[in-house]
Amino acid sequence: MKKEYDFVYLTNTPSLYKLNLCNAIAKTHRVLLILYGYGSEAVNKRLEDSNDFDFDYYFLKKGDSNKRNFLYVFMRLLKLMRCIRCRKVLYAGWLAPEYNLYAFLSPKYRNVMVCESSILDVSMTGLSGWVKRKIINRMSAVLPSGKPHAQLFDKIGFKGEKHITGSVGIFYKPERRQKEIHTPLRYLYVGRLVVVKNVELLIDEFNHNGKPLTIVGSGILETELRNRAKPNISFTGFIENEKLGEVYQAHDVFILPSYYEPWGLVVEEALYWGLPVIVSNRVGSSVDMVQELGTGCVFESRNRNSLHTVIERMEQHFNEYQTNVWKMDWKKRDKQQTKVYISLIEK
Repeated sequence: MKKEYDFVYLTNTPSLYKLNLCNAIAKTHRVLLILYGYGSEAVNKRLEDSNDFDFDYYFLKKGDSNKRNFLYVFMRLLKLMRCIRCRKVLYAGWLAPEYNLYAFLSPKYRNVMVCESSILDVSMTGLSGWVKRKIINRMSAVLPSGKPHAQLFDKIGFKGEKHITGSVGIFYKPERRQKEIHTPLRYLYVGRLVVVKNVELLIDEFNHNGKPLTIVGSGILETELRNRAKPNISFTGFIENEKLGEVYQAHDVFILPSYYEPWGLVVEEALYWGLPVIVSNRVGSSVDMVQELGTGCVFESRNRNSLHTVIERMEQHFNEYQTNVWKMDWKKRDKQQTKVYISLIEK
């Protein structure tokens, strides 16, 4: 007898925010999470050793997802799907050839795409654009993370259902306290030290303005960036996620200057801890989480003068931004995100 599920979620590797989302849905519906590679060691251990999760999961392949055999994974997927019944198949974007191929074998009414990419970073031209459109047209519905992501489907004239989720998952929210404000304001960056994050621009601006900046993270540019920075800029190296709450609460403003950021869950984490944010216009959450909620400022990613201007604006209107940050109802946001998924089968 085939096992029955409401949702089968096809994605690459486990991440805590996706596990938490699946778990929230699984409180009321049957969920199977299918993966083709390991995530971080901490996430893998929590998934395999924990009884905290109410959903089922299955690895088509264990180990490094970049070293998988596509045909092997696809055949394993076919074999698994023959053994189950499901109401909706959720596809995490269009980057996995195995899943893309399966979309042409699965009935269209079951297919739903969860999309973290947006009109800010995806081209729909040329051969790759043609392939993406073909895959998208196999979907009965799409779940874009935010408004710039929804515009991607508007641009290609998608005719199916479209429901904005408002995020890319659910992150852990420990208890927090109202934080003290420092004088001068303390600025914070959390993320990898790689080219796409545009941290060089951040350092150039703070070398110029002299304001305190803390950079949390590691990466191939770490040595170069440390050598470039003046004494007002401090580096902590990598910090475990469980300890980041203390770091956020020791600062006042979060900055994410990326050239490319599909969503930027770290923006949500900073807001949760009470920090107004400054983000580049290439950050996917800049519209939904910053501009529309009045929680901070947006600047042009390649323009230091633009960054300088919004930092001055932040200094002038900090109290207003922080008031808006503390107004955010995080329990309501998580429930609304979960409700979007459940609405696919409860009409």
